[in-house]
Amino acid sequence: MPAKGPAIVDVAIVGGGPAGLTAGIYCCLRNLSTVLFEAGGLGGQLTFLYPTKSVYDYPGLLGVEAEELGRNFAEHAREAGVKLHEHESVQDIKPTKNGFRIKTSKGSCEARTVILALGMGLFEYGRIEVPGEAELEGKGIHYHIKDRRAFRKKRILIIGGGDSALEAALTLVAQAKEVTIVHRRDHLRAMEKHLRAVERLPIHIVLNGEVTEFLGDTHLKQAVIYDNQTLDKSILDVDEAVVQVGFAPNLDMVRRWGVKVEHDRRIKVTADMRTSVPGIFACGDIVSYPGKDMRVVTGAGEAVTAVLSAYKHLKKPYWA
Repeated sequence: MPAKGPAIVDVAIVGGGPAGLTAGIYCCLRNLSTVLFEAGGLGGQLTFLYPTKSVYDYPGLLGVEAEELGRNFAEHAREAGVKLHEHESVQDIKPTKNGFRIKTSKGSCEARTVILALGMGLFEYGRIEVPGEAELEGKGIHYHIKDRRAFRKKRILIIGGGDSALEAALTLVAQAKEVTIVHRRDHLRAMEKHLRAVERLPIHIVLNGEVTEFLGDTHLKQAVIYDNQTLDKSILDVDEAVVQVGFAPNLDMVRRWGVKVEHDRRIKVTADMRTSVPGIFACGDIVSYPGKDMRVVTGAGEAVTAVLSAYKHLKKPYWA
């Protein structure tokens, strides 16, 4: 941890994705001393999961690649004055008389308030749990697209029917030999923009279809597809498969910190991003509330609210 700096900072941010970096920027605008810890590299899911994916729904930036957008967030936070500590994971948070003591993989620090911006935190990829999946993981079966160039001229199967699945298909269709989406329901569930784009492109869509087995020896070769309406089975020749059926966050660590979790999946927050622990706030993909839509821009907006709440908590009485 930071060897120099104030004995206690105003805000410690856990997570270096868009929400955490936005929180850092706004903390500095409020003249709050701020340190940010990121277990991996700065940028969060933008740089780790989808670096070469184009992002079309962030206002003011048309078709920016995810990795570039993540770098922009990090550079802005650095210039704003946030003390950034990447590759330093937070292992424990304990209350103290003046706030919280944060233990990290490299040391410890004290903070008056904490903002949790964990993204999906420690998570497990959603799997379809069929024969051949575990054996061929990394041998043709993928759960995120690290580099779209690796799929050039390949026959690609996308499993899922939400925005992530359609975005994967749109990301890969230009360089792929062919792209097929298989979804177990009778309609795709995604934003209209993605639906229209998929309809205009040479992307084959199989509805009411379920992959029941992956076939191959040292690499994926085929997928068995079951039609849950006709009960027929067919075999599709594929080179690569991308499974996009969500994530399952592991929130054991958050529970140990005393923060209440909603239905074991997300941190429960109030409208002003307060958690069940006074002085701990949260924002981004890890939080839950009615009407939540998981977007980069949503997380950034929640971060601003979380910072304002932390500021009010610190400035007692709050008069602004």
